[in-house]
Amino acid sequence: MKTKAQIFLYFFALPWNLTIAWPAVLLVRLLWGENLRWEMPPKPRPGGAVLACNIKMDSWPARTWYKPWGGTTLGHGIFYGVNIVKAGEWGRVQTHEHVHVEQFEVAMFGSFLSGLAAGIFGHSIGGGLFVWWAGYLFMGICGWLVALMRGESPYRGSAHEESAYAQMDEPPK
Repeated sequence: MKTKAQIFLYFFALPWNLTIAWPAVLLVRLLWGENLRWEMPPKPRPGGAVLACNIKMDSWPARTWYKPWGGTTLGHGIFYGVNIVKAGEWGRVQTHEHVHVEQFEVAMFGSFLSGLAAGIFGHSIGGGLFVWWAGYLFMGICGWLVALMRGESPYRGSAHEESAYAQMDEPPK
């Protein structure tokens, strides 16, 4: 991705990155993680740098609730399960999580425009800022609710998860 475009996208994602994505990855790294880094997808894949870390093998999440998970994307922040990321290799889980980064960028750009429109058409600036900040959250919750309405698993049946698997050429488990 071109540098100017990535800076442009980082601007629209900044409220979420500063309050949720980066603090969460830093907290995971502090409590249970290792290998904090800025991760970039290899060319020709699109996308810019995300703050990433790995969950330690002997950590509480690795032994309990996070055991079956490969990775979690929280915007321009990702944490990976145990032994998912191999040094010098780009894996399927990384591809999957970086699809979610692209979805995040779209959601944040859309929520910025929605918040701007709300501000222009007479709603409070605070309301417009909240709409902007909550874009990724709205995308996730709405995807889960629509999947439930269709009678699917709220997580695996959500459009954003189905899309990420489809872009990897791997069906959901």
